[in-house]
Amino acid sequence: MSKQSWQLSSPDSRLQINVLLDSQGRLTYDITKNAVAMLQASPLGIVTDRIACTDGLSFVNTSTVEINETYMLPHGKKKHYINQANELTLNFSKEGHMLQLICRAYNEAVAFRFQFPGEGQLQISSEPTGFALPQDRLVNVWAQKFMECYERTYDHSMLELMDEDDYGLPMLFQIGNDGWMLLSEASVFGSYCASHVKVSKEHSHMLELAYAPDQSGPNVAEGPFATPWRVAIIGDELSTIVESTVVFHLNPPSEVEDTSWIRPGRSAWSWHSDSASSRDHEQQVRFVDFAADMGWEYSLVDVGWDREESTVDVPELIRHAEAKGVGIWVWTHFKGLQEEETCRSKMALWSGWGVKGVKVDFFDSDAQERIQVYDMIAEIALEHKLMINYHGSSKPSGEQRRWPHVMTREGIFGAEYWKNPLNEGPNAVHNCTVPFTRNVVGSMDYTPVTLSKLTRTGHCHQLALAVLFESAVQCFADSIEAYEESAGKPFLQQVPAAWDQTLMVEGYPGRFVTMARRSGEDWFVGAICAASGRTAHVSLDFLEEGVTYVADIYEEVFGPLDHYRFKHSTEITVRQETVTKLDVLYLKLKVNGGSVIRLRKAAK
Repeated sequence: MSKQSWQLSSPDSRLQINVLLDSQGRLTYDITKNAVAMLQASPLGIVTDRIACTDGLSFVNTSTVEINETYMLPHGKKKHYINQANELTLNFSKEGHMLQLICRAYNEAVAFRFQFPGEGQLQISSEPTGFALPQDRLVNVWAQKFMECYERTYDHSMLELMDEDDYGLPMLFQIGNDGWMLLSEASVFGSYCASHVKVSKEHSHMLELAYAPDQSGPNVAEGPFATPWRVAIIGDELSTIVESTVVFHLNPPSEVEDTSWIRPGRSAWSWHSDSASSRDHEQQVRFVDFAADMGWEYSLVDVGWDREESTVDVPELIRHAEAKGVGIWVWTHFKGLQEEETCRSKMALWSGWGVKGVKVDFFDSDAQERIQVYDMIAEIALEHKLMINYHGSSKPSGEQRRWPHVMTREGIFGAEYWKNPLNEGPNAVHNCTVPFTRNVVGSMDYTPVTLSKLTRTGHCHQLALAVLFESAVQCFADSIEAYEESAGKPFLQQVPAAWDQTLMVEGYPGRFVTMARRSGEDWFVGAICAASGRTAHVSLDFLEEGVTYVADIYEEVFGPLDHYRFKHSTEITVRQETVTKLDVLYLKLKVNGGSVIRLRKAAK
């Protein structure tokens, strides 16, 4: 058997995946950007109860197709999505069984998956696929030590120093001076477990695909069957990573025809400031009234509302909230929904009350069996027009395209960790990293803007998280009093939770980030930094040509030497400037500080 190879290029020809079948019938691949290797020769394989597709494969034939479609989603980092890619399907056989390797090349990403076209049950015991990073360049890595709920930091390291057994996805790489790459997976549903990576013990600079630690047996699926997509988002600049929507493109189209009931929005949330409040009807009424005063769309009733000692009357609360234009979300443990009959009963009951959405908590597993529970809940919630927020959860994989009523999920080291004074909560370095990692691949319920806790960040830093962290339902964590007393209150009344456009203005993981997001004709800018104070440079070239805008600028108050040393800055000043797209705003940021801007068209 002689060697055979195939190439697939992106529509703009900058990215290319090369697949090789060697003389032993083994598959490898590499990925290049402008003919420079971003992933070197890496193994491809999958093992089932029928065949081990790690060697002995024979090439059958190939086909190609151009993908060119547009679609819309009711939330996310943008409104209009353009899905353009070249797709290559390679057909192989072994011992009478067929295997397909499907590759896609986008202008900013390369993805691949295995597919078995035959009928019948398959048991997939492993997927020995690797990701070989270049050895001839310095590779910086931002990686999260794996845990089932994905609630850890993305730490800066190098492959040579990564000594944990398991690391979560997504994972960010800076490859010498040749660009950036984010590895993750897309289209993870109940026919497979979610995956992460291990550092190879045998090959330098190699990461190996790994199944969920509690995936005790093989994945069991009915053919025809396809694995999740393995995806590498690649670009010269970090903006390519941050602005990418490729994980959504790699998912099935929406199953929801009428999305009018799927309403992104902001939510009041009493649990963070007072855990007992979730069992207190009068406290829930207060937070509903506050949400109405703020113009927020929702109020979340968290854990404990359904306990015997609780005084919360949810139907009565909903009647009160509806009169105020506020929708009610309720919390539940996933175990209370994991049996289909019980799930249907509870969803029917809550929907009948008028509940708008359900926060489902404590999944804490990537195993196939648990992924199937996610799917079941999403499908039954859709039948009852209930929105979903998954907590204690796996990272997202673009499933919001298929199920746009899945508004957000946790899978993030978030503000709740500041609630316990014995915990070290998410600091400025973490906040400056997750826009380049976790939030790239889907909505993120970090529960931002905690002003009353000593988070070791400034108040404008916290305000900026409402812009920097995308979540289709943005649960604001702090108390009524904290927001009422803040000079940032008007900004929290105005900032939306869904966006028509997202741009990364400047940034570097763990150090600083400035992003601009558009909703309608208004733009919102968030800028934060860590480590040292800096001046954010906000070029307004994204504004409309020939139009004058009013910029409401929120900044932290500076005293002598404040930008040289850390100070928990609570004072906020608000000023206005008249600007156009030709202007650049220079915002002085304190250590661990921030600034926010609302830009609106000036009245004629």
